[in-house]
Amino acid sequence: MARPIKSGLDYFPFDVDFINNEKVEALMGEFGSKGVLMLVYLLSAVYKKGYYLQWNKLSEMQLVNKIDGLSSTMADQIVTRLIDYGTFDKELFNSVRVLTSQRIQETYLDATKRRKQQKPTLYWINVANNSDSKGVNVNINTQSKVNKSKVNKSNKDSHDSKPAKSVYDPDDINLKLANYLLTKIRERNSSIYPTDSKNPPDTQKWANDIRLMHERDARSYDDIKRIIEWCQQDSFWQNNILSASKLRKQFGKLIDKADAPNNFNGNKGGRKPLYDLPY
Repeated sequence: MARPIKSGLDYFPFDVDFINNEKVEALMGEFGSKGVLMLVYLLSAVYKKGYYLQWNKLSEMQLVNKIDGLSSTMADQIVTRLIDYGTFDKELFNSVRVLTSQRIQETYLDATKRRKQQKPTLYWINVANNSDSKGVNVNINTQSKVNKSKVNKSNKDSHDSKPAKSVYDPDDINLKLANYLLTKIRERNSSIYPTDSKNPPDTQKWANDIRLMHERDARSYDDIKRIIEWCQQDSFWQNNILSASKLRKQFGKLIDKADAPNNFNGNKGGRKPLYDLPY
């Protein structure tokens, strides 16, 4: 008997600063803890199924029964608000009452890329491959401000670090950390990336690598900033980490090395509290 094909995920990435997200704070303000818990349950239900959830009376009541004090009316109000916020795709919900988003679908693709199965097409948000759907990038993490019209031009794996120009705003945390890495490299050796160079490093591409580190690799921005500082002080790694892509590739080794006893700024135990984040 053939082994059944698994469609859902066992787990999904969850930002440690989730509770400080402006959309989560808005839910908390309007619906209290029930709104935030409802969002977590919705995301879990979506990823358990795969990359979308059909929002009908059955799925609604399954969630309502799990949250004390949550009514069917409030559940519908919370879903409506999440759609208004852009957490779920509005067009798909209005047409077929499906809860999904481009970010959810990118996460699903990344998590299932090693499975031997065809790429999904049902309710897929991809203009190039699905003429019945318009590309809409909905991102619950407001720190990542990727231009929605440029993120999913193809159905390629999200690890592809080639964003179009002017994707990240100057105040975006990903671009700030990319520039922070560049600054640290220049402070150590200004000849590596001269400020008057006609071919400066592409910090937009670096910012995309930083975003992928945070969203796909589950690296906190605090740790990214901390390891940028550490690697540019280490005699070996400072000459090997000269771009955000190399930082991402070697991050596991870097954080293990940095967190080894007596190895980070002379502090036993490695980790150092951050009070001067560049964002």
